[in-house]
Amino acid sequence: MDLFEVAIKLEQEGAQFYKELAKKAPTEGFATIFNMLADDEKKHESYFKALQARSALVTVKSSVLEQAKQVFLAFNPENFFIIDGQIPAYEEALLVEKKSIDFYTAQLPSLEFEAEKKALALILAEEKRHYAILEEIIKLVTRPHRWVENAEFGVREEY
Repeated sequence: MDLFEVAIKLEQEGAQFYKELAKKAPTEGFATIFNMLADDEKKHESYFKALQARSALVTVKSSVLEQAKQVFLAFNPENFFIIDGQIPAYEEALLVEKKSIDFYTAQLPSLEFEAEKKALALILAEEKRHYAILEEIIKLVTRPHRWVENAEFGVREEY
């Protein structure tokens, strides 16, 4: 199996995983982020197919980071409840992205053509942004609960 076949499979698996997360998302904002991540993975799949066929130049452009920032700004922890299995699913999503990042990083030096290297570097950067978004989602979801678990770090009134 060559680089492009593995990459296409990784992107297909990632898109499917994000679609499932979107269906189970606890908020509309999270569903939007996961659907956008799935769309990005489908775009990456098409980029790899084009690279495999050597038929087109690849340009990677996504607005998921900007959209995620808007969701984060609008997030209200008072109206948010964790659903069973939600955090492990997000941590699994991190692993999905890490798998792609590690594979693409390892393959980058083996590419012969400069256009392929540039395209893979762009996709790799995009995957790293996806990873950062997922990290922020986990922080956003777990932060209020960790504060309760670690009450010594909270602001307390004096007796």
